[in-house]
Amino acid sequence: MKYNKILFLMIILMTVSCKKDSDFNADFGYDYIVNQIGSYTIYHVDSTVYNDFTKTVTDTSIELKEVVVEDFIDNLGRNAQRVERYKRAVGDTSNWELFRTFYIVKGKNNAERVDENLRYINFVFPAKENLTWEGNRFIDAVDNNKFLADWTYKFTSVDVPETINGINYPEAATIILRDNETAIEKVFAKEIYAKGVGMIYKEWQHLETQKDLEKPWPDKAEKGYIIKMYAIEHGME
Repeated sequence: MKYNKILFLMIILMTVSCKKDSDFNADFGYDYIVNQIGSYTIYHVDSTVYNDFTKTVTDTSIELKEVVVEDFIDNLGRNAQRVERYKRAVGDTSNWELFRTFYIVKGKNNAERVDENLRYINFVFPAKENLTWEGNRFIDAVDNNKFLADWTYKFTSVDVPETINGINYPEAATIILRDNETAIEKVFAKEIYAKGVGMIYKEWQHLETQKDLEKPWPDKAEKGYIIKMYAIEHGME
């Protein structure tokens, strides 16, 4: 009887151990956020800006390059990576122009992006379809950033093939950050990430109007912007 009890305990311990090993080896989706020094992505960016003061609509296309350049410790004592962002005209082969920096923090449970002092929780681990989280909870959503309040991010698909700008990605994850509209305001935000690459697509819309309320968006937009970013190249420098 004593031997049987010992054998039973050994089986339980082995089962628990196997479960822990299985959990440890599970794919949490960490490869969706790339933070290696030297990694870069080039984007084609189309933007439309609605100016209610000048009553104009301006379309612009440029190329952006984001490069992870160094490790450092942020003001919360966390390991972080500084990213430099460059721009140039579409088709321009001259040197890139540096115009902004931001940083990312990739932790065990999530990844953050701190850009212009706004702290976004842009990804969570493990990545799972229909999982939701408050991605802007660290942002003081007042004044010009008021529209960033109460965003609930959601994975709408995870680990599925995706094609962006003619480039095929075997495993991608799509996040809807915000999809809300009224008669006078529309806010839509979507991001797609690919394993081993990072963000491959971004679309943000923030539009406002006070007239022609019966018209569809963006026809009635008087103020705001539409931005779409498509990854066109990625690699290591």
